Amino acid sequence: MRTFFLLSLLVLLFATCGKKTTGGADGRDGLTTTNKAARVIKGLEDGAFSTQYLEGKARVEVKSRDLNIGGTAVIRLEKDRAIWMSVKKFGFEGARALIRPDSFFVVNRLNGDYTAEPLSYLEQKYKIPARFDLLQEIVLGNAVFFSRDLTLAAEGEQYRLTGKDTRFATEHLVDGRGFRLLEMHLTELGQNRKLSIQNAGFQAVAAPGGQSDFAHERTVVIDAAATGRAELDLTFTSLEFTGPLAMPFTRK
Repeated sequence: MRTFFLLSLLVLLFATCGKKTTGGADGRDGLTTTNKAARVIKGLEDGAFSTQYLEGKARVEVKSRDLNIGGTAVIRLEKDRAIWMSVKKFGFEGARALIRPDSFFVVNRLNGDYTAEPLSYLEQKYKIPARFDLLQEIVLGNAVFFSRDLTLAAEGEQYRLTGKDTRFATEHLVDGRGFRLLEMHLTELGQNRKLSIQNAGFQAVAAPGGQSDFAHERTVVIDAAATGRAELDLTFTSLEFTGPLAMPFTRK
């Protein structure tokens, strides 16, 4: 079950990718002639999803070389303060996670494992970016850029942004109509590790800032030489944006 709970934690960190619409405007306007990556980046940032609270319930399914399993999850977020997740199988809680700006806690109720570490431990052990503000932006569905020196390529009604810094190569696939984030890929250079997120099933939801598009279907793929390929499919069944939210956490 270790793979399942690790992937469940990574879903909490990386998977929720909603995107605010731009009033039905065609995001391609002007880009076919100017072809400027900065315009696409600005469109993503102007439409960044923002809420003080988020609670999502979802079906989850994990597929890996040594595990295939499904379950349900509840994900809660309070902006700038905490991210919380509970994973259940057959109605029983199997794992719970709590992430704060400086630390995180995970309990595996099936075998009694308990972890309490500084947030930096995630980056050291799993080689993923582990700043709370970056994790929060990904949970809220906003694109994260590790470099702003990006190249833009037009692909029909979509745009692909590519670039890299000294550690990561990044790729974003953007819907040209409304600047919706369709895919995000993060590759650690020289380490043969890759995280990919694909979003589908966009539906309009009533969010705090007005009606917004939210991708109710996600696919998260983690591919590394040491662990092989693991895929998590997530389908949101309900969303709420009111609070305060309870985020209980005990070892028992």
